[in-house]
Amino acid sequence: MGESRDTRFEDCEFFATCPPGVEGLLADELRGLGVRKVRPLAGGAAFYGKPAAGLRVCLWSRLAGRVNTVVGRVDARDGEALYAGVRELVWEDEIALGASIAVRAHGTNDELRNTQFTALKVKDALCDRLVEAR
Repeated sequence: MGESRDTRFEDCEFFATCPPGVEGLLADELRGLGVRKVRPLAGGAAFYGKPAAGLRVCLWSRLAGRVNTVVGRVDARDGEALYAGVRELVWEDEIALGASIAVRAHGTNDELRNTQFTALKVKDALCDRLVEAR
């Protein structure tokens, strides 16, 4: 089982969402709020900082709709690789026992064309990991 760790002082990667066409303005706003490594992307902007930086963006951003913490990355070309990669992530440190979860998927590739299938694969792997860990 994964070890619990104090992440209050570690750098985190975040993704702030925004309406289409506003990504550049959001990136400028984030820089003004003092966050680092800001990259405008489709539908939002990625940035790095301490957890307090994510909270600061939640409080003061006028353009960000949501601020998500990136908990891991998986390079998956198909459903099996996606399942295996997601199952390797240490979800038990992130999700409390008894919590409910919802998964939404965005984006496709040649093998993962259906976002509902992708979301289901992620949720299956995540739940299997949690059952095994607990």
